[in-house]
Amino acid sequence: MVQVGEHMIGVDLLEQTGNSGITRPAVAIDFSGGGGGGLGGLASSVADAVGLGSGTGPSLADGLVSLRLVRGMAPDVDFAELLLAPVPGGPDMPAPGDSGTITVTAGDAESHFACTVDLVERRADGLCRVTATNGGRILARARVNLAFADQNPGAVIDALASETGTDSAAGSAGETLKSYVADDRQSVLDHVTLLATAAGRLAGFDDDGALTLFDDTATGEAVARFTMGENVIDHRIDTREASVGAVTVHGEGAADKGGNAWAWLRKDATPVSASAGQGQPSRRITAPWLRGQPASTTMADTRFRTMRRHAVSGRFLVQAAPQVVPGSLIEIAGTGAQDGTWLALRIELRFDLHGGMRSEIHAAPIGGGGGP
Repeated sequence: MVQVGEHMIGVDLLEQTGNSGITRPAVAIDFSGGGGGGLGGLASSVADAVGLGSGTGPSLADGLVSLRLVRGMAPDVDFAELLLAPVPGGPDMPAPGDSGTITVTAGDAESHFACTVDLVERRADGLCRVTATNGGRILARARVNLAFADQNPGAVIDALASETGTDSAAGSAGETLKSYVADDRQSVLDHVTLLATAAGRLAGFDDDGALTLFDDTATGEAVARFTMGENVIDHRIDTREASVGAVTVHGEGAADKGGNAWAWLRKDATPVSASAGQGQPSRRITAPWLRGQPASTTMADTRFRTMRRHAVSGRFLVQAAPQVVPGSLIEIAGTGAQDGTWLALRIELRFDLHGGMRSEIHAAPIGGGGGP
């Protein structure tokens, strides 16, 4: 049974109030913050969506036919796709440029997706298809030619985001880079992904739409536990032959003088190198903006973790779990050798009138299997 706006959709086959396996997901769509389109009072609060509001008028969520919300780590771009039916006496449909938030709730768990409408498609059957994205789309389309000196990767990321008008909370992260050139041969999002790796992090957007760096080595409490045969609808765990044995990063070359030395002044062409892993196949990465051993080591370790995650990866289809977002930890049980804590990397949340609401979680194990 799925609740959208103030309406219950579907049939509760069990009708048992005490069954913890039954959840009633809700969707709230709020574009009242406006933007470029003029919404005519378009708003739907979370309270209304879960049936706690006054219900004084129809909302956009009452006409929700389907929802697809995809969120992941850079360089992937987050997006939402909604199919809406007109609501008699309800608000106008959003317009391109309108900004707002999509909130998904299931039980005590919820998540938010701050976004801006980029496409409105009106169909002959009367339905309206709306797509919305966050700052990832802006960064993926933007090209810049900027040079930075004596700043850490987090500070450079914040500066690049600011240049494109995107909120960023990367802060101070990673070793100071003597210089970094962001040129237009790559998108700003590609530069952000590379700089995040140099800082030993993954880059993505949080619920409020701010660019954030995630520590993929962090441990903590899992936000959800999923057990095969209980609350997992379907799952696949792929185990592959290791795609890389060792990763070596070659920096600019500062030898024993540290990160502030210039190799060409010392006439030392030998780069600062760092390796992670061992054996074949090996991969070599040139990173001329790295002029210190710690920075080279951090990037080698981060790239090795990323590549090693391909050795074991999982896809878990579960009932609505909005609390699971990219960067969060989940606990998997009932798989045998792959039981343990996994890192969520990409989430695809879907809702439609036929199948209800489901979360498809793409993740990799932490501290085992293909994890670091």
